[in-house]
Amino acid sequence: MQIRFFSTEDTESTADLLHDMSVHYNGSNASSREAVHSNLVENILGPNSGVRLVVALDGHRVAGLAAISLLFPAPKERAQLFMKELYVHSSDRGRGVGERMMSWLARYAVDNQCVRFDWTVDESNTGALRFYNELGATHVKDKLYFRFAGAALDALAAEDTRDA
Repeated sequence: MQIRFFSTEDTESTADLLHDMSVHYNGSNASSREAVHSNLVENILGPNSGVRLVVALDGHRVAGLAAISLLFPAPKERAQLFMKELYVHSSDRGRGVGERMMSWLARYAVDNQCVRFDWTVDESNTGALRFYNELGATHVKDKLYFRFAGAALDALAAEDTRDA
C-alpha cells in the first residue's frame, strides 16, 4: 500500500472511489459516476479548490482517499490540518487502509508544524466514531458546528451590499 498526494494518473480510479462513496452515503439517490467524475475534475481539483487529495493505492487502484487543507491562522501562529473527508472503498475496509492514512496525515501535520489535526464526523456514523476513538482521537465537545444551507444561505447572500 502506497500513500501519497493525488496525481493525474489517479483520476479514473479516484472517480470510482468517489462514486462508491456516493452510493455508500446516498444509496439509490447516489450521483452517477459521470457526475462524480465531473465534480472531481471541475471542482475538487479545480482552480478555486483549497483541497489537496491524499490517496492510498493498492497497486494502481485508489483504495482510500482523504481531502485535506492546511488552515491559517491557528494557535501559536502555526497551521492546522483540516480533513474534510476520509473514505476507504467498501471492498478495502478492515485491511488497515484508514489507519495507515490517518498515520500518514498525522506525519504530514507534524512535518508542516501543525498545532492540531481536526475533522468532523456525523453523529450517526457509529463506525467512524468507533474508528477514531480506537485511534485515540479526542472528541472535542467545546466547539459547535454551524451551517447556512438552502434558503437560509440564499437569504444571507441576498443581504450582500458589495454591488450597491
